Amino acid sequence: MSRFIEVSHAIEPGMETYPGLPVPVAETLWDYDSSRYDGKAEFYIASLHLCGNTGTYVDAPIHRHRGAADLAGLRLESLADLEYVVFDVRDLREVGPSVLRGVDLAGKAALFLTGWSRYWGTPSYFGLNPFLTADACRALVSSGCVFAGIDSVNIDDMADLSRPAHTVLLGAGVPVCEHMTGLDLLVGAGGRLHAVPIAWKGGATFPVRAYVVL
Repeated sequence: MSRFIEVSHAIEPGMETYPGLPVPVAETLWDYDSSRYDGKAEFYIASLHLCGNTGTYVDAPIHRHRGAADLAGLRLESLADLEYVVFDVRDLREVGPSVLRGVDLAGKAALFLTGWSRYWGTPSYFGLNPFLTADACRALVSSGCVFAGIDSVNIDDMADLSRPAHTVLLGAGVPVCEHMTGLDLLVGAGGRLHAVPIAWKGGATFPVRAYVVL
């Protein structure tokens, strides 16, 4: 039997993912009492209003580059059933290209275990975050990597407004997944990664339920 490991955060009303962005709001449209079908059945229907950058989400190239591929334009081959490599960089804040040296990433996802997810839901999560350098991202692109994920608040240094990691990766068509969690459970585990957002035409970012099938 397959074993599943979840590597995404659950979404709940009021949670904060990134400073200054709106938090999710849930609204009940029908409760069980108001939805009764002549006493034969009852249903609960709700809506969830959220920013695309909520929880664990995937960035499409249009998030950074005008006219680039949107969420609906992402290839499933770059989001689902992916081999992956976990890079344990918990002792680094600035992740450079040296950690990638000698690793085969062609057609694979690169996942960066920074340990930052331990601060999720606390003010510390928005502090001096671990990030990938521009050189590391250029090395990822050169390697043939098709997906980049990190368990930090941002794949870039939040203090660097030029956002080089987003610029390089999304410019090369590599989807970026931020705010992952549980990556420590994947070290040496093998398996296949799935992190598919909705096919939103014009959409730039959207939450995913990211998981690994062992």
